[in-house]
Amino acid sequence: MKRLWLIAGVAAIALASCGKPDNPLVTAGDAQFAQWVEPKNAFSASCAAALYEPELFVKQYNGLKFAAAGKISAVSDQQKTDCVVELQKRAAQVGVGVM
Repeated sequence: MKRLWLIAGVAAIALASCGKPDNPLVTAGDAQFAQWVEPKNAFSASCAAALYEPELFVKQYNGLKFAAAGKISAVSDQQKTDCVVELQKRAAQVGVGVM
């Protein structure tokens, strides 16, 4: 019986060490996730949208512009790069580990 508990304990430890998810979105709590992906303020488009829903980002971005000259038709590579940097910085602030 003692041997059975020992085997079960070792198996549980082995499974627990293998179960760490690599995706920080999975490990984030609800509040962390919301702080991480929501727009920085009411006058900025969502960086998460720039990376995962470009059409939504374009809609949000253009909705914040009053002049036609400032509107965009697609997310630029620079905007994506800026958003990755911004999301990594925000993830660190809310305690979400980023690879």
